[in-house]
Amino acid sequence: MPILVTGGKGFIGREVVKRLWERGDEVVVMSRRPSHFPREMKDRVKAVSGDIREFSDVMRVVRDFQIDRIIHMVAVLTSAGEENPLAALQTNVLGMGNIFEAARIGGAKRIIFCSSVTVFGPQEVYGDRLLADEEILKNSALVYGATKALGEFMALKFEKRYGIEIPVLRIAPVYGRGREEWGGTAWTSQVVSAAVRGESVRIPLPSDQLGCFIYLDDVAEQLVRLCWVEKLNYRVYNSGGQTSTPGDFGRIIKKYYPEADIQFDEDAPRWPYAYQIDGARLAREINFQFRDLESGLWEQINQERSSLGQEALKRR
Repeated sequence: MPILVTGGKGFIGREVVKRLWERGDEVVVMSRRPSHFPREMKDRVKAVSGDIREFSDVMRVVRDFQIDRIIHMVAVLTSAGEENPLAALQTNVLGMGNIFEAARIGGAKRIIFCSSVTVFGPQEVYGDRLLADEEILKNSALVYGATKALGEFMALKFEKRYGIEIPVLRIAPVYGRGREEWGGTAWTSQVVSAAVRGESVRIPLPSDQLGCFIYLDDVAEQLVRLCWVEKLNYRVYNSGGQTSTPGDFGRIIKKYYPEADIQFDEDAPRWPYAYQIDGARLAREINFQFRDLESGLWEQINQERSSLGQEALKRR
């Protein structure tokens, strides 16, 4: 039976859809402005029009395609949520509720709910230690984090009342190719693209800003495995990742491009995120090991080079 992917044309969503298609799954991607997928994918990937803020749209898609599982990714993200809190509420809260309710009525078995490490709030309220999956959530400083915390609460309520499985994945800041134009981590795409093209780039963060970063391909694989693993022993999982800084990104890129002009904004506001994230539970549950930062950036560099018709660089 088909899998519904919301946000399937987004930064992470495109990679999730590709991996599901490679598995042989049938995929339905719902969005307000449906995208075209590569011709070879059209036999098993259907793009349909729909707005998750409209319950009738979600219910129509779930019923028409007899949806069995859902990977729910669409959301108004951090900076956009701060600029327009109402839009964040409409999409992240009302839209989430519509997905849960339509899945319940339509008989879907499992919804993967994409949460965020922003639910934890700033690292300093926990001290300098790894944050486990079962932490008490404290003081999220962002509209986005607050809406995701409510989503986690509602997922538990739907599970207990109706029996539908809604595992939660708290995703750390994601780096990888394909986010050059928007989002709080757009710089992770821009810095590699600029280095490969011989252009200068300014990262809008202090060079020593700590964050827990996970590679795009890794979080996509986590979502696909969570969708299909036969039995889940827990309901909440941290994605994990590697605690690093923009300065670490710059140093690794300069190993491959010593002349790269990478600048930082040392006076920029600090991220109000946790950065010590324990992903061991998920790694055990789905038999997964994520890449270290250098491995991910090396792969990203070669993806960028391939798009320009350049040969791949060897690992240094």
